[in-house]
Amino acid sequence: MKAIILSGGSGTRLWPVSRENFPKQFMRIFSEHSLFQETVKRALKLTGGHDIYVVTGEKYEWIIRNELEEIGVSGVNIVTEPASRNTAPAIALGIKKLLEDGVSKEEHVIVLPSDHLIKNTEAFAEYVTKGREAVRKGYIVLFGELPTYPETGYGYINYGDELIEGVFKVLEFKEKPSYEKAVSYLKEGNFLWNCGIFLFSIERIIKDYERLVPEIDFNLPYKEFVKSFPNLRDESFDYAILEKTTDIAIVKADMGWSDVGSWKAIYDNLEKDENNNVLKGDVEAHNLKNSMVFSPTNKLIACIGLENCLIVNTEDATLIVNMEDAQKVKEVVNSLKHKEDPRVKEHITTYTLFGSFTFLDKGDRYVIRKFILKPSAGLPTMMHHHRTKHWIVLKGTAKIVIDGKSNYVHENESFFIPRSTPYKIENVGRINLELIEIQSGEYLREDDTIILEDQEWKDTRNI
Repeated sequence: MKAIILSGGSGTRLWPVSRENFPKQFMRIFSEHSLFQETVKRALKLTGGHDIYVVTGEKYEWIIRNELEEIGVSGVNIVTEPASRNTAPAIALGIKKLLEDGVSKEEHVIVLPSDHLIKNTEAFAEYVTKGREAVRKGYIVLFGELPTYPETGYGYINYGDELIEGVFKVLEFKEKPSYEKAVSYLKEGNFLWNCGIFLFSIERIIKDYERLVPEIDFNLPYKEFVKSFPNLRDESFDYAILEKTTDIAIVKADMGWSDVGSWKAIYDNLEKDENNNVLKGDVEAHNLKNSMVFSPTNKLIACIGLENCLIVNTEDATLIVNMEDAQKVKEVVNSLKHKEDPRVKEHITTYTLFGSFTFLDKGDRYVIRKFILKPSAGLPTMMHHHRTKHWIVLKGTAKIVIDGKSNYVHENESFFIPRSTPYKIENVGRINLELIEIQSGEYLREDDTIILEDQEWKDTRNI
């Protein structure tokens, strides 16, 4: 069996921790690993090896490589979308890459969102085994979690006759309901939360695409397929395929699944203290009840006399919201987008192919940042006409080339880059190279960075 992991997303509902350029699948909340890393670990158990394909946007590729490296996983195939086109085109791209790699059309494929929580991974593996029995009978198989309360943020699936033990025929898809509808679904007992996990054979799904989305042409050579991708309709897999096809089955599951689509959902899935609070980070709580405080920073958060509150703190933004209004966070994000506020897209730390850089301070004529360069990584040859740069090595050994002259700079040493002078920095050691960069000048915008080599760097922002 092969696994396709979908790793896109806009990062709106879990702002300010989740951002457009660092969405929720990379958040670490439920364990020391991110949701993406936990998904990869589940996929490894299902496939038993290097049969994982991650479909993602180009801007997440380096984050994903870092995430995989961190958990020691190699051999994962990263398939980058040339444009964002929702789950129907994304899954088709993953399938086309499987075919390009010589995978048989009889192969089973499981599609996993990278940003969901599954607490009982052993039970999930057993449900997948059940689902594969239905796939062998020609069905597309979905997974539905038994509802435990009237959730209005999930889609529901109405199921009918049992096809094989624990696997039922899908009758109808229901969009996110009103509270009253959700209560009625719970009472009727034949509705499940739609987990957004799909299992099928390649042969079966290609037939559905050919019939329902004919503009997706699997007969094209792979490069032509990728070239046509930006012109495809922006449609979900549910709408384009599932709601229009037949012979769909669903596995009734009880595996602790959640799409963690709001801060309240995160609160619901974390262990509470004696006051029914979730406290993560440096928190001083007095008379706080039924609340969550999440602060992955070094800043102390002090709370007094609050109830039913969500407080989420990052280095550059703090969210305070009533628990019942957690789904409205996207309204704040939309307002910030309208104002073109960069905090919608970026954290103060940005991940790139060389490692990362973090903004520490900024003024009218200066910017201070911390850079981390991985072993054997480096910055390309570049120069700036309107700023100077002073670099201080905190850890590791840097090889620098300034105006064609090479030198080595070690811990607690520094070097200076004048205006209009080409320079390059490499990490020649076996540990991360950590540096402080101080920019100073009358013009500090991105377009003063002139990359002089390495085509792969042409679209790199603000280095």
